[in-house]
Amino acid sequence: MNIFENKIEEFHNWYNEQLPFHEEAVSFFCSLINTIQNVESVNGRIKNEEECINKFKRKYLPLLGEEDTDYEIKTQISDLIGIRAICLYSADVNRIRRDLKKFFHEVDISDKSGQLEKTEDKFGYKSLHLQLVLKSRLTDVANYKRFGNLTFELQIRTIIQDAWGILDHKIKYKKNIPQNLKRRINRLSALFEIADDEFLNIQKEIIQEEIKIRNRLKRGGKIEKSKALDVFRFLFVALKFFPSYNFIEEKVDGFVEEILSLKSDFTEGELSEAIEKYLPFADKVEQNIKQRLNPYTKIRYCLYKLDSDTFMSLLSFHQMSIINNMT
Repeated sequence: MNIFENKIEEFHNWYNEQLPFHEEAVSFFCSLINTIQNVESVNGRIKNEEECINKFKRKYLPLLGEEDTDYEIKTQISDLIGIRAICLYSADVNRIRRDLKKFFHEVDISDKSGQLEKTEDKFGYKSLHLQLVLKSRLTDVANYKRFGNLTFELQIRTIIQDAWGILDHKIKYKKNIPQNLKRRINRLSALFEIADDEFLNIQKEIIQEEIKIRNRLKRGGKIEKSKALDVFRFLFVALKFFPSYNFIEEKVDGFVEEILSLKSDFTEGELSEAIEKYLPFADKVEQNIKQRLNPYTKIRYCLYKLDSDTFMSLLSFHQMSIINNMT
């Protein structure tokens, strides 16, 4: 058995002996990173033993002399433990990196996004790769000392970057395929990159629209009666009447869609009129049933009173029976 075969045997024994510990470490690091704001999901893995050996052969063994025995394969595999954190928007990547410093020291960094930005003719999946190790004092983290000496690789990607990375990895023979196929791969990669930018820009514009709502409310802005209803105009009207209620964006979106499915040309002015005119009726329903109603339910009653034929389906059979018993 030659020197390298001995080293492989040593690594094999160490790998299998430490596997349960490394599996615990993956779970620990994933749980810790999942507490970081803007992280949508986290998953981890332990690099396959064969992959580790092949990487060592390819990347590190050529740098060693034939008589060099003063090395261990395990010390050269910096990504034995790999964690991937997924976020929504590209702007979140650096926010997550900043917040990770609460728990970790950066040992090394590889910014694939930055590398691609410097090229004119190449595309690929963007992501930030960090080599991390736990800080020495984490009083708020249980059992951190158990994993304190482990370095691991963390990739931070947006959902779009992750999708492209997965698909790109599945495309075979990328380096020496005909030029027309390379061009098609590059075009596809560009579309993913554009999509990532557009999602971020749309999110920024949505935030700007929400700021406009708050500014309109602060200034005591007037109802724009003829403007078609959308989620932002709904919020402007609803917050005038229910200023302390927390309107969740997904629920607002669904409710506005329900209204517009019944009357597609419904306006901001009509919504305001319905609530202003019939909110006392909804309050009376609340008093009658001796049960607190949320703003959505009150608005349903208001819309029904405004136009019962159009908005009858907004109320349940039980709610209709309440109205009938009141008349």
